[in-house]
Amino acid sequence: MKKYLSYSPQMDALTAEEEQLLAEDLQLVEQAVKASRKVNKTPHHTRNAHARAFGFVRGHFVPVKNEAADFQALLQGSNLGVIIRYSHPNFFVLGGKWEYPLYGCSLKIYNKTLPVSAKFPLVNLPVFITNSVAKFLNIHIKANHFFIAVGRNVFRAALKVPALLRAGMSIFFDRQVRSVVRNVLKVLDIERQVLPSYQYHSIGCFRLGDRVAKIRLKPNFTRVIEKGNQLDQKAYLEDFFRNNDLSLDLQVQLAVNEKLTPVNNLLKNWRERHSKFVTVGKIILPQQDITAYHTMEYENLSFDPFENAPELQPVGRMQQIRRKIYEVSVRTRQTLNKS
Repeated sequence: MKKYLSYSPQMDALTAEEEQLLAEDLQLVEQAVKASRKVNKTPHHTRNAHARAFGFVRGHFVPVKNEAADFQALLQGSNLGVIIRYSHPNFFVLGGKWEYPLYGCSLKIYNKTLPVSAKFPLVNLPVFITNSVAKFLNIHIKANHFFIAVGRNVFRAALKVPALLRAGMSIFFDRQVRSVVRNVLKVLDIERQVLPSYQYHSIGCFRLGDRVAKIRLKPNFTRVIEKGNQLDQKAYLEDFFRNNDLSLDLQVQLAVNEKLTPVNNLLKNWRERHSKFVTVGKIILPQQDITAYHTMEYENLSFDPFENAPELQPVGRMQQIRRKIYEVSVRTRQTLNKS
């Protein structure tokens, strides 16, 4: 019988330096959310990342019998619904049709009769550009300073750019620089194609009971995949679901050991010869008018994975800094948008 890696709290431990940087960043996250309505010229305060939503889609989740994870048991029933939010990771809500083709797909699977849900923020790239929590926090701190300054004075914001660039360049001063460069090249090589056609991946791991896994959402997209810089993703998404349904496979890849499937090495893809992706459920998104979801109720929805049950919590050091950032961002945004 194949052995799998078991979850340990040590996988989540931060250093004192990282805790200090995180505390500094959290104050700026709150300020950035408060500034977001003015900066983004929107009628509501936006998220601290993935500010622009292309649309929300609703559907159902059908658990599949498998040996990796029993989602019917984890979510305490089989009458399960789904909400998906397609987004762009930028702080800024930019006008126009074009944006760099890094996209997010936040997934919420919920029990329709009980207050139980699982939330998975996913992106269309399976790897990250740094393993350093400190370097990532420094970049996030400088990006928040820049964003807040934009809301006050454009010239003041311009003075923040050199520090942001220096923080960004710091990722290349790393003993794993070859992996960093490889992943940066992967980011630069992403093709721009329609949102429902991408595979989406977790950045880091999640618990599945006592096991640890990466998550993948794989669409069964049967149409010709449209590509190009002229795509209007929002309009395409609305037209697609007005005329089509879509099924997707929710898949997990279980960690086997720290050498072959390292939990805190976000620069590395886990090879399928070491651990295959297993389908744990089918998502059915029927034809629908998704323009009906352009409301504050949907905009205020939380896709915070740290609201999951303990058996479905995010795992890893980079994930733990997201915990606090999510908490502050969601709390501030929802409070301001209700006032």
